[in-house]
This record gives sequence, structure tokens and C-alpha cells, in this order.
Amino acid sequence: MKISLIKSLLLAWCLVIFSESSCGQIYEDIEEWANDVVSVYSGELETEDLTLIIEDLLSLVRNQININAAGREDMERIFFLSDIQVENILFKRYVNGPFFSIYELQAVEGLPVKTIKLLQPVLHFGESVKEKPPFRMWGDTFLRSEYQPEKKEGFIVNEEGLSGFAGNPSKIYSRTELLTNRGLSAGFIAEKDPGEPMFKKEIDGLDLMTGYLRYENATHWMREAVIGRYQASAGQGLALQSGMPLRKSSMTTSIRNRRSSFRPSLSASEASGLQGGYATFGYKTVTFTPFFSLVRKDGRLADDSTLTSIRKDGLHRTVSEIGQRKNTEELVMGVKLSYSGRWMTIEAGHFQYELDRPLRPTTQPYNRFYFSGRKVENSWISYMVSRNNLLVFGEMAIDNFSRPAFWNGMVWGAAPGFSLALGHRSFSVDYRAPLAGPMSESSSFSGEQGFYAGIVWELMDGISISSYFDRYRFKWLKFRVDAPSDGFDWMAQVEKQFGSESSLLFRYRHREKPVNKNTEELTEVIVDYDVYDQIKAQYRHKLSSGFQFTTLGQWHFVNTQGNRELGSMLAQDVKWTSNDKKLTLTGRYSVFNSSDHLARLYAYEPHVLYMFSVPVYSGEGTRYLLLVNYKIFRYLHLWLRAAKWHYSDREYSGTGYNRIEGNVKTTLTMQVRYKF
Repeated sequence: MKISLIKSLLLAWCLVIFSESSCGQIYEDIEEWANDVVSVYSGELETEDLTLIIEDLLSLVRNQININAAGREDMERIFFLSDIQVENILFKRYVNGPFFSIYELQAVEGLPVKTIKLLQPVLHFGESVKEKPPFRMWGDTFLRSEYQPEKKEGFIVNEEGLSGFAGNPSKIYSRTELLTNRGLSAGFIAEKDPGEPMFKKEIDGLDLMTGYLRYENATHWMREAVIGRYQASAGQGLALQSGMPLRKSSMTTSIRNRRSSFRPSLSASEASGLQGGYATFGYKTVTFTPFFSLVRKDGRLADDSTLTSIRKDGLHRTVSEIGQRKNTEELVMGVKLSYSGRWMTIEAGHFQYELDRPLRPTTQPYNRFYFSGRKVENSWISYMVSRNNLLVFGEMAIDNFSRPAFWNGMVWGAAPGFSLALGHRSFSVDYRAPLAGPMSESSSFSGEQGFYAGIVWELMDGISISSYFDRYRFKWLKFRVDAPSDGFDWMAQVEKQFGSESSLLFRYRHREKPVNKNTEELTEVIVDYDVYDQIKAQYRHKLSSGFQFTTLGQWHFVNTQGNRELGSMLAQDVKWTSNDKKLTLTGRYSVFNSSDHLARLYAYEPHVLYMFSVPVYSGEGTRYLLLVNYKIFRYLHLWLRAAKWHYSDREYSGTGYNRIEGNVKTTLTMQVRYKF
């Protein structure tokens, strides 16, 4: 049945590729633009699925926003705009009338040239078209393969003719998305990780095969309906945040969760997302959204068939991993009601989360208040009030109609070019919300309290200063912290733009994180602090000949109760684009040295479209990277990428089945994209 479905989708794809009308939808290539945006954000996201960011970006480009007809909700979809910048754009339009070109945005207060350039692909200038245009269909399809020449231990066949991994070493990824100008769209994704079998008894087909169908009509009583895979978000994420949560970053005043409440998804992350459907019904400023999801999760089972934990890595390579594949059902059913007025938005909702077997994690003092059992009910109410240059927002959530959690904040455009953000969070120790993902210090956020303050100051001559301070406290024990504790996180960044050709960035971050005191003496003080200091410096320069040079330096200093660890990394990127824009070459050479894993470093690096990489630089060695992007035809693009680690402090890398003999590790990637 699955193969028949794939054949049907391929047939439909072939029909639209060669239709003349399907080629009418042409939008600008956004590879470089997306890379620039993600590079700002990805440095703070060590393990998150970055494809969720590119999904938001592509949605904006494919459905450009008419700046002269857009409301606040429409403009808030542009996540790299701050709340104050959105308010200033709307106010300028109210005072001066419609915009006619991108250049007029230079008159908007607090909107630098760099941000205006990022806006160009997502905005449409002009009046709304009242006549119904002819039917059109467009989209793209991807095929990607990744391979590692060095053989992992799990692929080595023993004397009995058996190996640890059941599949071959290749990683395969396919993605197809179809869109129309009638509100209909569809997408399909399939993926196999290295070592996973495919089209065998263990896994019938590829390990991940999913997609969605969507209908959207903003003027109809049924605004939207989706069947298949989707992401859901509400308020500040205290109850519902199935996708990537908001994180502290260099976008220091962006502390309000502005992700679309519900949206279809083609993310390859098997741990996040919902699978089922939702529908949004609306009348004027009120919308009503029922939703449901039924997903099979990977679970580790005890002898009595109860769950000890839910696996989130999505890997099914070994006998044990395949045995844990999709052995637990997760059911989510709920509803959301919202009101959006001119200066106020209110949202409320309730849902039930249920597993088909009880979750009983191994009891430890620190996880006493983690979610356990089979079901929990979460409710929330959130608000946002906007007056002039002041936004006040927040959310209150409860579980099982008893234990509360709060997140409240404000963003204030205090003066031209100066913005201030304040936030306060407080979560009950026994608050349980399995689908939550608020902006917090800890992923297991129950019992956390915190105060956040952030500023952005746009000065003259292209200088901008941004900084945040976050003070937090845990009211209960944490992993490796056997007492209530507190800590803080401070970051400051200065950036200088030299016209449109060059930029210089300097960032400093200081953190003090609680940890058990390393002593056997009897003392009332059992908690000490690990101190982390990080420095980042980057210079980028573009030449008219098509070359771009980026020099990056990072340093990480860690003090752990008498021990001092140091990590450093220097990287040089060179990028060249031909005059006809058909060929782009990107290379990186980096050297790194970290005395301990605690002093590891993370750095964004170029990758093929729809795939973003933030590798871990740990140990001592060098890294090489070469990326080729060639536009064979107008609608056919090819990517070739080679990345290589060369360690000088070890004779092997990895452990267990992932162990690779030798000090070299290489990854080869090929991707083809067809736009139609």
C-alpha cells in the first residue's frame, strides 16, 4: 500500500513538472539568505532540529506578505523581526500610507539596512489583487544521500557473518512539496539513517515516511485544515510546544514566542511533531481550532511492559533499537480558542496527553516530579497587549486543573534605536507538561524560577549593541545538583557594519551553573558552580569579484572547582560565486583544541539546502570542508559536499558500534533539487 502511494505521488509530480503553468511561480533563490539567518540563531541551538527554521523561511518566501495589507499577526510570522520593529513598520504605514518599494523601509525607526535586505524576499509591495488569478501549481523535490567512507564498528561483519547494524552505511533523504494558488498544498518526506534497514522484514520501506495535505482560505469560515504531520505551539510554550522551543540568543529582545500556532511540517526529526490533523474555524476576529494526534513512539520497556523512558534519537539500526521501534502510542486531543483585536490578543486551550502504557522512569531524587503514569491534562491562557511602543504578554498554564506555571514579559521601544525586554518565569515543582517547551534554562524546567532582561541599541555608523542577563533558581534537585540551587547567564555583543561589504562581530558570554561540590568533607554547602566564559570574534568581507572571506575565532574557558579547561577554534571560510550565479564554491579550514569535553565549542558551518550543521569541536585537530552548488539548469540544482575531521589526540573516535579506527572521519553529501 505504501509503495502504491509513493507511485501515485511520483506520477502526480511528473505531470506537474512538465506542465507549462507550473513553471510560472518563480521566486528568488534563498540559499545564502537562509544561511545568514540561521547562522545568527544556530549558535545557541546545540541539539535542536534546525530544519524547523528553514521551514518557516520557505513558508514566508513561497507566500510573500503584502506589506500594505498585512496585520500584526502576518508581520509576526517574520521571526527575525523584533516586536518593536513590527510595531514601527505598522505605525509608519498608518502615518504615511502604503509602501511602494523596499527602499522606503529605510525610513522606519530601528530597522537597519541588514534587516531590510533580509526582508526583500518575503515582502510584496502593492495593492491586493481582487480578480481571481488562473490556477497555478509549483513546488520542488529533493533527493539527498550521505555517506561516510570510514567504516564504523557496527558495519563490520564478524566470523559468523553478522554485523551490529542491520542496514547499509548510506543516509537517504527525499522531500517533495506541492503548492497551489488555491490554498491547496501537500508534502511528503522519506528518510533512512545510516545503519537502518529498508524494504526488509524489520522495516517495511524507509524508516521515516510521512507527509501532509493542507487546505487554507483566510476569508472562509474554515480558515485551514491539515491532515498528516504538523507542529503545534501555544502562548509561551508552557503547555504546548511540539517543535523547536524559543532559546536565549543574540536576538536579545526576541523573548515572546511568535511561532505559528499550528502549521504543517516536513521536519525529519522523528522525536518532535504531531501526526493527525487540525482544523481552524473563524468568524471575524475569533478562531476555534480542534486538534488531535496519534503517534507511535520508541520506548524502552521494563520486564512488566511498562515504559522506563521514551527514546528521541530516531535511530533503528541494531536489534535492540529495532525492537523498541514504535512500540508505544501517544494520543493527544485538544482545542484552542483565540481572539485577535486591534491591540489585544487572547488565547485559551486545553488538551489531554495519553500513553497506551504507563511511564515509570527509574526513580531518582532529581526526577521525582517528572511526568509519569499514562495521562495528564494541560490547560493554558495567554495574552498580548500592544500600545504604542510597549508590548505586554504572558501565559498561565496548569496541569490536571491544579499545578500552575507562569511566564510574563514586556518589550518596550524606550527610545529611537533602543529596545528593552523583561521577562519573568515561575514553574511549580510538580508541574507536568510532556509537550511543553518554554524559554527556560533547563529542558526539565519544573521548579524553575527566573528573571530575564535584554537590550538592543542601534547606534550611528552601523554599530549595534545587544545584551541579556538571565538569573534563575531551581526550587528542587537537578541532575548532578543535590540541593535547590541558582545560577545566571550573561551575554554581550557588539557588531559593526562597514557598508554592505564588511562586518565585524564580537561576543562575550559568562555563565555560572550549579553542580555538586566535589568534596567528601561534611559541610552544609553541597553545591558549587562551574564557570563558563565564551568569546567569539568574526570578520566578514565581500569583494566585487564574487569572493567572500569570513574569519572566525572562538575561545571557551571553563573553571570547575580547581580545574581549568580551555577550548579554542580558528576557522577561515572562502566563498566564491561566478558572475552568472550558476556556480558557488565554499571552503572552510579550521583548527581546534579543547582540553576537555566541557570546553567544547559549537560553530555553524555551510551545508546543502534544507540541512544545517553545528558540529561539536572537541579534542585537538583540524577540519576541512568543501561545498559546491551548481545550477545545471534554471530549475535543476546540484550540491556536492565533503567534510573531514583529522584528530591529532586520538587513535580512534566514537564508542561501541559507532567506533571508527583511526584519527580521520569523513562525510560525503550529494543533493539534487528540482524546482517546478
